[in-house]
Amino acid sequence: MAADLEQSAEHYRQLAPHYDHSTRRIDRVRERAIAALGLRSGQVALDAGCGTGWCLDRLAIRVGASGRVIGFDPSQEMLAIARGRARSALGAPVELIHAAAQDVVLRAPADAILFSYTHDLMRSRAALENVLRQAVPGARVAATGTKHYARWLFPANWYLRLSHRGYVTDFAGFEAPWSLLAEYLDDFRVRTGPFTQHYVATGTVRAGG
Repeated sequence: MAADLEQSAEHYRQLAPHYDHSTRRIDRVRERAIAALGLRSGQVALDAGCGTGWCLDRLAIRVGASGRVIGFDPSQEMLAIARGRARSALGAPVELIHAAAQDVVLRAPADAILFSYTHDLMRSRAALENVLRQAVPGARVAATGTKHYARWLFPANWYLRLSHRGYVTDFAGFEAPWSLLAEYLDDFRVRTGPFTQHYVATGTVRAGG
């Protein structure tokens, strides 16, 4: 089963007003993913599927006034909240685009790409290929999200699916959500473990890939 964009849009229309509060427990792992990008002043940072924009000002501070932050999301409701954040962001200017990952067109190639809790996006080759082809060769990529615990912890995995069904429309690949992304990157590495539902995956965009 493929991710359902219309279903996802409806989910996030309902989630947008309280999304930041309901996801506050993942703030620390999102911070780790941002740090893993190793951003430098003057770079262009892309927040793929930026949602309410929790990561935008954190990216903007790291790339500084000479840099640029771009975010896109298919949900108008989530972007409306992100726009408020973008207006008050310190550091780099922030550009927001209403688009799905497979359709988005960037005005500048990305030096770094963040995929933060974008499971449906990361399970779509069309989405990944469109985003990654708009990055400079060697661009740093960091991804974070939720995955299954070890298989033998099946009660926890059952609860995980139940609690995430409002955020994810396709649980295919939930045991290793990064597996498609890994095919497009060099120096790929995943930091996770059997007793955690979180992961941080990193790599660099392959030249010509």
